[in-house]
Amino acid sequence: MSTLPNPLPAPTRAEAARFLGHAALGYGSADIEAVRSLGYEEWLTRQFAAWRQTGHFDWMLANRPTSRTNSQNFSGELTASVFRRFIEGRDLLRQKTTLALSEICVTSVLSDMAAWQQFGGAAYLDLLETHAFGNWRELLQGISQSALMSVYLTFKGSAKAGYFGSGSMPDENYARELLQLFTVGLVNLNADGTPVQPEVESYTQDDIQALARVFTGWDFNLAGGGVVEYWRRPLTNNPVLFDDTQKTFSPAFGLPAIPAGVGAAENLRLALDGIFAHANLPGFISRQLIQRFVTSNPSPAYVGRVAAVFRNNGSGVRGDMKAVLRAILLDEDLFDATGHRIGGLGTPGFGKLREPAVRFIQWAKAFNARSKSGNWGIEYALDLLAHRPMYSPSVFNFFRPGYVPPGGGIAATQLYGTRMVAPEFQITNETSTINYVRFMRSVIDSGVNGDVVPSYAAWLNKASDPDALVAELNLVLAAGQIGQETAGLVADAVGTIPLVTTTQREQRVKAAVTLLLSAPEYLAQK
Repeated sequence: MSTLPNPLPAPTRAEAARFLGHAALGYGSADIEAVRSLGYEEWLTRQFAAWRQTGHFDWMLANRPTSRTNSQNFSGELTASVFRRFIEGRDLLRQKTTLALSEICVTSVLSDMAAWQQFGGAAYLDLLETHAFGNWRELLQGISQSALMSVYLTFKGSAKAGYFGSGSMPDENYARELLQLFTVGLVNLNADGTPVQPEVESYTQDDIQALARVFTGWDFNLAGGGVVEYWRRPLTNNPVLFDDTQKTFSPAFGLPAIPAGVGAAENLRLALDGIFAHANLPGFISRQLIQRFVTSNPSPAYVGRVAAVFRNNGSGVRGDMKAVLRAILLDEDLFDATGHRIGGLGTPGFGKLREPAVRFIQWAKAFNARSKSGNWGIEYALDLLAHRPMYSPSVFNFFRPGYVPPGGGIAATQLYGTRMVAPEFQITNETSTINYVRFMRSVIDSGVNGDVVPSYAAWLNKASDPDALVAELNLVLAAGQIGQETAGLVADAVGTIPLVTTTQREQRVKAAVTLLLSAPEYLAQK
């Protein structure tokens, strides 16, 4: 039971900004005031009901040049839609959840796998948006019948043993990653997500082979026409390829046997029901969700509380994402005893490195960036960020949840009896750091490709007082977490810019934003 007061006290501006840093990809001053006036609980309730804009697939259909052919790359349109939703969307929590899910249940359009595959990426993001506030079991059903997933993890057209000749076997790729990455993990876990000691593997190779037989016969649903519509239709099954024999699993894995002759749909239902009921799943998924929203190194107690809600939302429902998200964002590790959201700020290892794309989105939302053309033509400009959602280099995401940077203080630090991790540091090095600063300096100064442009008008009247300007930007961008020494250096630098013309006022604002978004206290979010 939580030790926090009920109801929680009204947040300060800094507390509201910190909450939004965890609950949203980006926000502005008006969002901070909304959290302050509504309170955390009501803000979450309204976000769960927030209006969704035109989905990625429909937007891409409407914006696809008629001259396009299936052999041409559509990454520009997909990337445009991704950042359109992330930047323009008022469903802040849904967009944050969608990005988190895309980095846990990973698929990618990076390689040329199939015709019109970027529409597969759009359909996959729409699927994640649809299930972001639903149930994890429904999400598993969706990704297991996703056309893009079937191509990316190669089970599209997989056939029963021997169908393609002596020795041919069903494709095991999706079955393996479904267990290893999307649901159960490699070893048995305690209720708080920590590994059982001594470690015991949670499933066997025989289990992967049995599960792979469930995923035979699944292929694109081409019925109903449309040039690209098959990318968003759930897969259909070809019974000629499907293995409808009995499937048994090891006692270690614990899935009930799937009887022969029940058909493909029932095989899939029984398999996913069994995986969904696995004891590992609440802790395994809860820890990764906490890492995506709040901190790379959550305490076992934090994971345990969220996992308990995952197992039972209080009404006997398992996998309720709304309840899980509330538990993550309102956990007692984030509050002090009086209910003020300052918990964790002084805890060693608490927090996470902001992802490069999230830093860009935060800037865009803070300064109301919009596309002048409506086309969001930003694709190649983002290459310097080395982090483009839906373009993961592998099924292991841009970074692994257990990544430990080699050498240095992180690798040498123990937290809660295990080595400290820092996932986002896997895409952080000298080159990426310099490129980020170069990129942000350019977009802060002139927008992206002359199309996606910010508005600094509301900030110009603050430029005459560098200390006040930096203090307000510190609160909006970093929840006031940039220290006095750094803030003072930034204010001193801003004060050297002459203040005569409107252009010079704007230069002061831009300089302050550039320096603050490059500060270590901003990059490492608490």
